[in-house]
Amino acid sequence: MRRGGHHGLHIDHATGAVSLARTFDDEDELAYARTVQQEVAEQIETALADAAAADQALAAALTAAATTDVNHIGSLADQQTLLDFQAKSPADQVQYLLDHPDAYAFLGEHLSDEVKAEVGTHVADALDRMARDPQDFGDPELVARYTALLGAVGDDPGVMAPMYERLGADGLLGTYDGLASFMGFSDDPNLATLAAELRSGLQTATRSDAFDGTAFGEELVQLATRTADDDTMDAFFGTYPSSPMHAAVLDYLMRDGDYGEEFVRGVAWQLDEFERTVDPQMVQSWMHHTGMSPLNGLDADPASLLGRTPDPMGATMGQLGKHPELGLEFFSDADGEKRAEFYFAERDWSRDGFQGVAEAALGIGTDPENIAERGEDTGMLVSRFFGLLPENPEFTAEHAGGAAEPVGSLLKHYMQSVQVAVEGSTSANGAPGVANLTNSFLPQLQDQPVIYTGDLDKLLAVAVSTEDGMARVAEGVANFRQTALGGWSALHGAGVEIANPQSLERILTSSIGLEGHIQRVVSDAEIEGAKSKDQQVAAFTSLVSKAAALVPVPGAEDLVDIAGETGKKLADAAWSEIRNVPSGQITEIFGGNENAARELATDRLVDGQTRSVVSSFLALAEAGIVDVPPELEAIWMPDGELISLADIDLDELSYRHGEAANALGHLVSVDDLRSAYQDPFVVLSTEPR
Repeated sequence: MRRGGHHGLHIDHATGAVSLARTFDDEDELAYARTVQQEVAEQIETALADAAAADQALAAALTAAATTDVNHIGSLADQQTLLDFQAKSPADQVQYLLDHPDAYAFLGEHLSDEVKAEVGTHVADALDRMARDPQDFGDPELVARYTALLGAVGDDPGVMAPMYERLGADGLLGTYDGLASFMGFSDDPNLATLAAELRSGLQTATRSDAFDGTAFGEELVQLATRTADDDTMDAFFGTYPSSPMHAAVLDYLMRDGDYGEEFVRGVAWQLDEFERTVDPQMVQSWMHHTGMSPLNGLDADPASLLGRTPDPMGATMGQLGKHPELGLEFFSDADGEKRAEFYFAERDWSRDGFQGVAEAALGIGTDPENIAERGEDTGMLVSRFFGLLPENPEFTAEHAGGAAEPVGSLLKHYMQSVQVAVEGSTSANGAPGVANLTNSFLPQLQDQPVIYTGDLDKLLAVAVSTEDGMARVAEGVANFRQTALGGWSALHGAGVEIANPQSLERILTSSIGLEGHIQRVVSDAEIEGAKSKDQQVAAFTSLVSKAAALVPVPGAEDLVDIAGETGKKLADAAWSEIRNVPSGQITEIFGGNENAARELATDRLVDGQTRSVVSSFLALAEAGIVDVPPELEAIWMPDGELISLADIDLDELSYRHGEAANALGHLVSVDDLRSAYQDPFVVLSTEPR
């Protein structure tokens, strides 16, 4: 105001307008006055805008105060707590959080990066001191203090990244060595909790962009495997006195959780260098001598008396399955083929039952982005896996139980490749490859893995050796059949010529042949819970029938024209998308229906043929191609739901067969369906039972 008056300006107090209040004879004075006029006007405009904003904020605050005592901070008491905390110096804030870890849940989002980093640094230094003097892990109060702190701050990358940078790979290994040395005889439950919090915190750190996960992972493996340079190893052993059970530590860290991709890269590539350059006997010796640790019992199978047998590379393979793009890079870069040969065909995975390597193949081979962006590489990797794994001398049902479900899931995903291998059975054992598979009633599948029949049978032998593995394979068979039947039904309803009775019979005989081939493998499997080999076959057939009810049937809206071909195809069919059959149903099938046990091989063939006809009728009914006759609805559809094979006792099977044959007779040849069934017991019929 004073500036405006001094330069002959008038300011309207009502509007804020600025005008010249006098005349100027001198042109320079006039120009200067106008400059001042503009500056003052801009200042007033800014002040008025700020005042308006302040008025709005005040109005909102007054409105909130009139209706409630909380704002975005929380209650009035919380607001005061935050104000009191923010009044502290950064050093005092750090100390307050260290003394009151429970307060972090409220105060954490209001901290500066510097305070967070200092909290992480303090925790790292404290853990490192304990690792250097491991008797501290015998102090329950000290262990509880840092367990609580890690539990409070472990989800914050702003704390965890600086903490693990400060602690380093050496400090982390030393900390685990120290706490594990007390876990064996201490009854302090916080030791196990501290181990879990350290692992969870590391996962948080590795997901931070500010953390060099690759370097940390590489150093961790070099120290754990004792492949770092002599000076580094001497410094480590001179600093941390506890027994170095580092195979167990690496296995514990890698077998669970969500790590950042670069950390997994550092561990996987460095561990691969160790595995493939050091003598295999030395690798096994390292795992044996540094793998005996109480960490093996943490989050392990409760039924295992000794806990998990550690295999760090097996656990790391599981992580590659969780990072499928990285996993595909691991098996397809310059060393990819050599890695596939070593890890699939040669390396002994009996420590974890081939679980990790199978999970890697499953995750990589079914990842939608891998399939969409690198389809040929993905299909080739799966083909290599299917071809090389059966060459591994330890890949048997006895030693590869951990692979049963993931291998079954992978076969389920690529069931059309399985069907090609079964239908065109040969003794060939050729090179891996990919193929484009076409079927008028299935989605057109690109870059599908080539599978050879001999390899397939070895894969199936492991897959069906457990209940869950058998269920995944059964789902795949049901999905193959029901999706094809759904496609036939939709095309038939649209009047497409190719959807005729002959093609329908072809679908059924093809799926019966596929199911019969797998039944032969099932008949040889030793499955816990099954009372007899023939009951295993009956159970598998029942599982296929149960799974069929879970396959979504496509409608006409799912169809698109095929350029240059007769008919149509499914655009987005639910290939490999059916829900898993609950394992409880599997146990029920094995435990019940004891009449399924039969004595004579000839009877087994007859029963199998009869079941194939009944199963075909149920499949067509599920797909909406045939209807259950009204007079039979009480038998076939009690409570309005279609029964499955598991619901039919052996002594009722012939009656259900007759009813099914009558319903199918106008569509397909029942005799052809029966002859398509391949007796799974032929190879056993002359063997003593």
